[in-house]
Amino acid sequence: MKTPKYIPEIRPVVFWDVPVKDIDYTRYSDFIICRVFNYGNFQEVADIIVCYGKKYVKKLLLATRNLNAFGLEAASAFFSTPEIMFKCYELKQYPRSY
Repeated sequence: MKTPKYIPEIRPVVFWDVPVKDIDYTRYSDFIICRVFNYGNFQEVADIIVCYGKKYVKKLLLATRNLNAFGLEAASAFFSTPEIMFKCYELKQYPRSY
């Protein structure tokens, strides 16, 4: 849980399953950061980093299991950190070859 510096403008489509007016940017900071990395565009990801701070966002993303393939690639690129360093990389599911 982290208090944001400001409330960034995130498209409602990123939070398709949550009423946008009900989002608490302090209480649900972990959820918001992961959701924006998974489904947001470049500007929204950049805003989240500025909003919560680079150090906090990087620490959270390195430890989370809630990044999809796009979110993992975005986090790796934004922080210049190899994908293998992220906790979710260990849990990445690969298609089976039969």
